[in-house]
This record gives sequence, structure tokens and C-alpha cells, in this order.
Amino acid sequence: MDKDRYNAERSLLSRKFPANAFRFFNMEEGASGEQYLRIGARTNSGNVYTLHMSLDGFPFAQPKVFVTRMLKDSKGNDMNSASSAMHTLSAERGWTRICHYGPASWTPAVSLYKVYVKCRLWLEMYEAHLRTGKPLDYYLNHQY
Repeated sequence: MDKDRYNAERSLLSRKFPANAFRFFNMEEGASGEQYLRIGARTNSGNVYTLHMSLDGFPFAQPKVFVTRMLKDSKGNDMNSASSAMHTLSAERGWTRICHYGPASWTPAVSLYKVYVKCRLWLEMYEAHLRTGKPLDYYLNHQY
């Protein structure tokens, strides 16, 4: 991500969240390693999740978004594989990966804040799944 886009994304997130709710990593020029954003998400029920957004290729490629732990479905199974019904992609690092934008729906104009909003909605539907046993597909439409 170039410096102007980084500054714009940081500015938007700063207006939406307290400073301690998010942090960019390895964004300074010449830094090595994965560039990513960590951001906290509190659901309506008060549960807190940490989202890890991998920014390699962003904004021209969708960021990979993970919950920084392995989530369990309503039956106690790890949510570690791609599932259309559950809106997940294959886990990496032992973390559940959230599907947030379909490839055909992605454009470089999508902000990290919009990605966050979709992931926050996903978390609400995940908690509804835990209460009801219904797949996330029951609550969310697919974006292709």
C-alpha cells in the first residue's frame, strides 16, 4: 500500500475508533515482513475478537482477514476449512479466516473500514449461529 493510501486508511480508522483499538504493523518504508492491521471488534453481546488483516497487495487485492484464534462452530468443531455455508476460507496459522468480499465484488476503492464493517457483521452472524445452530448462510447473502 502506498504512503498516501496508508495515510487515508489510518485517518479514517482514527475517526471511527479509539487509538488503542487498531494498529498497523510493518508499514514504514523499508520494513520487512508482512504488512498487516490488527483491530478489535466487540459484538453486541460484549464478546471481543481481534481481527488480523493481511495487507499484502492491498488495495488491489482483498486483504485476508482472520480472527486471531480458531473459532468453533455450534457443534464444537474447528472452523478451519473453506465453507460456503459458513462464509469461511481455509484457516492459516491456526486462525479462522473470514470471507468478506467475493473476488468480483472487490475494487481498490474499498476501504479497510468497509472490510471491518463486513467482518463485524460476520461476527454477529457467527454468534447467532452459536445460539441457533443455523449456518451463517441463513443470515448472510453471498457476494460473488
